[in-house]
Amino acid sequence: MATYTELRNLFNQDALRNRVEVALIIKAHAIVAESAPSDVRVAWGKGVLSSSTKEAESLLKYVLAANATLTLEQINGASDANISVAVDTAIDALYA
Repeated sequence: MATYTELRNLFNQDALRNRVEVALIIKAHAIVAESAPSDVRVAWGKGVLSSSTKEAESLLKYVLAANATLTLEQINGASDANISVAVDTAIDALYA
């Protein structure tokens, strides 16, 4: 399990934050393209597509908290698919 200090240090790791941001943008696109998304989800998706940096920073924290039982090596070694699942799960929980 990663320590709190290790998790906190990941907040500023550009490579991980950038990967989360790309997964976030892909999910925002998917939401806007849904056949019948809620108004909340459309507004959120459009906001992310307009400016994703702050949302990516917040979402990274959520994803790290949700995966706090993983080791630092597991977090840093996560595949794009794993990051996408973590981001999708977080967004669906926060913006249902």
